[in-house]
Amino acid sequence: MLKIVGHRAYKGKYPENTIEAYENAFASGVDIIETDLQMTKDGVVVVNHDSDTGRMWDKELIISESTYEELQELRCKENPDLKMLTLDQVLEWAVAHPSAKMMLDIKFTNKKIILMKCYSAMMAIKNDRKYWQNRIIWGVWLLDWFKYGVETGVFQDFKVIVITLSLDIAKDFIEYSLQLNNAHYRLYGISIHFVASWTYEYTTNIVPMMKRQNVKVFLWTVNKAVDIKYACQLPSVYAIITDDPVEARHLSAEYVRHHEDIKKFEIPSLISANGIRFHSFVKVYNIVAKILFAKWLHFKVFGWSIAYVIFLFLRSIKFLG
Repeated sequence: MLKIVGHRAYKGKYPENTIEAYENAFASGVDIIETDLQMTKDGVVVVNHDSDTGRMWDKELIISESTYEELQELRCKENPDLKMLTLDQVLEWAVAHPSAKMMLDIKFTNKKIILMKCYSAMMAIKNDRKYWQNRIIWGVWLLDWFKYGVETGVFQDFKVIVITLSLDIAKDFIEYSLQLNNAHYRLYGISIHFVASWTYEYTTNIVPMMKRQNVKVFLWTVNKAVDIKYACQLPSVYAIITDDPVEARHLSAEYVRHHEDIKKFEIPSLISANGIRFHSFVKVYNIVAKILFAKWLHFKVFGWSIAYVIFLFLRSIKFLG
């Protein structure tokens, strides 16, 4: 059975990354709560997906250029009673909910020192490394962040995953973990866009590597019934990250119940609606994965970059969560 990870806690029904979302995700029986971390100008680790505040909060600020005191003046647009949380508050909440497990998506737009601050916060709230090792999954985007976590000892015996759109980056993490050959710093998993798991590269090259290294696969962001069915059929998928953990649990359980001998994944016919969507999304994914890190895409004209325009387009067609 697939593990269910609540995307930004419970993004589908509650204001993302808020105490309301955490409480309801936990009450739903979600296996893991995924949440996003940023760092303020004065070094406070806060919980927010975006590097700015305009989408969620009632004033537009850039988090890395703002103090924690300034951020505390903000109110959630959906529910003015809600404030932006700090990591300390989230960890205290986790201690009060002992069975809660957290996945920390640490954005690469931060400085690497955020890893040390996160670890220090854990130890300050509960000085028991083993306790946190059993409850925290670290998610990083770039290989040099993984190396930093190894060099500083922060990641020792913790579960660490790479979050990426690029299967090439996922391979780099797996190969680095193999080269380390150190059980204390073994890569726990890869968290990839769900369409990446539909590609030839995934099934022919990535899956064998992961099986050899016992690396787990998390897919994001999986919301549609047909995509949950694919996740149940695809090789090596351990968990899905979803906006609605209750619905995802129901759909995956229903699929397994009606297909006890879960069928092998088959690419849908191009003449079907699902097939057209499938093949179109694979083409979009392959293009995006190839140009993802081109510097010219991030050059801004009148405040807009091509990368950001592509991001908005992908979000509009539900390619990105």
